[in-house]
Amino acid sequence: MDSKVGLAKEWLDKFLVLNFFLVVAGALLFLISVIFSLNGVDIFYRVFQLLWFPLFIPVISIFFTAVLIEIVFTAINKRKE
Repeated sequence: MDSKVGLAKEWLDKFLVLNFFLVVAGALLFLISVIFSLNGVDIFYRVFQLLWFPLFIPVISIFFTAVLIEIVFTAINKRKE
């Protein structure tokens, strides 16, 4: 049973890292789009707007859900010890 929990935690950690990088990439895209938009070039802002609902909202939601699940796994493992 512990190996299944450990394997699930390992995959969750990998998934969390991937989500974190997508969240950071979204934040960088947003910052770049704001800077370019202030200079009159709004193509990056349009791209960010197009990607907001189909990509960044789910990624942010999954990231915070995974963080909460990670907290639960950690609490369960501490109680076992």
